[in-house]
Order: sequence, then C-alpha cells, then structure tokens
Amino acid sequence: MPEELAIGLDIGGTKMAFVIADRQGRIHENITVPTNSDAAVEEFFDRIGNQLNRYIDRSAAICGIGIGVPGPVASQRGLALHAANLGWKNVPVRDAVAARLSRQLPIFVDNDVNCGAIGEQQFGVVAGVADFVYLTAGTGFGGAAMINNRLLRGASHSEMEIGHVSLDPVNGLPCTCGMRGCLEMTISGKGIVAHARQHLADYPDSLLQQGGITAREIVKAAEAEDSLARHVMCEAGSALGIACAWCVNLFNPPLIVLSGGLILAAYHLLKAPMQREIRARSLPINSAAVHIKLAKLRNAALGASALVWHHQHREEIA
Repeated sequence: MPEELAIGLDIGGTKMAFVIADRQGRIHENITVPTNSDAAVEEFFDRIGNQLNRYIDRSAAICGIGIGVPGPVASQRGLALHAANLGWKNVPVRDAVAARLSRQLPIFVDNDVNCGAIGEQQFGVVAGVADFVYLTAGTGFGGAAMINNRLLRGASHSEMEIGHVSLDPVNGLPCTCGMRGCLEMTISGKGIVAHARQHLADYPDSLLQQGGITAREIVKAAEAEDSLARHVMCEAGSALGIACAWCVNLFNPPLIVLSGGLILAAYHLLKAPMQREIRARSLPINSAAVHIKLAKLRNAALGASALVWHHQHREEIA
C-alpha cells in the first residue's frame, strides 16, 4: 500500500499555494498560482477544483485535503466567515471544494494562523509539546493557542486576535479594524511602514528618505544602523515582547513559537527589546518557565496539509 499523502492549500490575498506532502512533512510537489480574488466565487472554486483533481486523479495515495484561509473560520462547517482581503463573507469553502472533486475525500478548513500552529506541531519545533502559543507577524499580526493538543476556539470563531488588542486606543495609529493603537500597527509589515512614515520628518538624514518605504527596506536600513529604522524596529520588538508577556501570564505556556515573514527576517533586531519587555511585564515564575523558539515551517500550504494528519489523529484517539 502506498504511503498516504495529503494536499495542502493556502489561500492568500494575492497567491494560492498547493502542496502534496506526506505524514513526515516531506513535500512531494508544490505550486503557487495567483489568487485572482476578483473573479466570481464559482469561477474561483472551479480553478481550485481543477488543480486539486489533477493531483487526485494521478495518485490514489491522497487521503485528504487541508485548506487555510485568512480571517475567522467556522472550522466544523468549513465556512469562511469574513476574509476581507478576498472579499468573502460566509463562503462555504469545504462544500464548494467537495462539489468539484472527482473523488470524495475528507476536507478540513481552518484559519491560516491555526494551520501554521498545527503545522509546527506536526512537522516543526513543537513536536511532542501539547501546550504552546503561536504568534506570527507578517503583513499583520495574529496568534493561536494549543491547550492539551486542542486549538483554543472562540464563541465567534475569532479567537487569539491578539493583533487587535490596543496599546494606545486614544493616540495610537488608526488600524484597519477601526480602532487605534492596535498591536498590529506596531509589530507587522504594515505597522512598521506606518510608524516609519509617521516619524520620517523627525529623521531628515534617514536612509528611508531616499525612496519608497517598505518593510524590507526598513529592515535593511536598521541593519545599516539607520536611526529611524532602528527606532521603528525597537518599537516593534517591544510590542512583540508585550504580546509574549500577555501570553506568558494568561496561558503560562512552556513554549511560544514565533513565525511570519517579519519575525523570521528580523528576529536579530527584535530579540533584545522583546526579551526586555517579557522580563518587565510577566511574572518571574512564568517567564522562567517559557521557551521562545522560531518556527521551522516556511511553507504555509504545508501547514494546511497538516490539518489532515491532525484531525486523523484526533479521530484515532476519540
């Protein structure tokens, strides 16, 4: 009997990534295509179905599909409740995909951050750990919490929205959620860009005066000892430390995993201010018990594929 394989699909605002992976997290095949989220929903899922059927028709070893989408997800129903960057509200992802498959397979749908956490537990730095917190900073900032091998779930399927806890609801930068001073507006790609622009006039000699400000350019300038960029990255590191301290005191986890493009690219700039805030803002007995690790996974679709093994295991022990 051939080794079982899972398909993982990560649906982002600009691109979709597909992988075929085994139970050990080895990627057998992967492809990335434009999302084209402006297309009609039926056409969008037709494209997804066609790609999935290419894999399914070629291999009898495929035993399930995991799908990660942004925003709150009613995972038991496979329903994407509100994916703003896709223009989705109450889209039945699981049913739409199932209707287009050439062979019936179990399909699991979850928030993309939850997929990242499950992927790390299946394939990454969390192997064997039943309780941990997962924080990710890329374009935005979000999190997930695993408690006794179960993801924390919220009443409105919008749990661990730590990026929208406000540090300064009066004078902070406006956030896309409608509030001010959200954590996401300090520790995220869009957050560091917004902070750099806010303080640009105060640093007339900054390298960032020379062109368009992007997260990548801010990190490069900080590495070149640019004062504005260093200030922005220090603020981001402090905000990350505050988020970690909240999680340390709330969950008392043995492990916090840090992920996302910004953290993984700039951890050397974020680490010192982050550690300073953790020590200053959490109970010593709790901060002494927690370890901080960087995520291993770099492929979001691989995390989505882990949904298959995660749910299969839960069924086996139920």
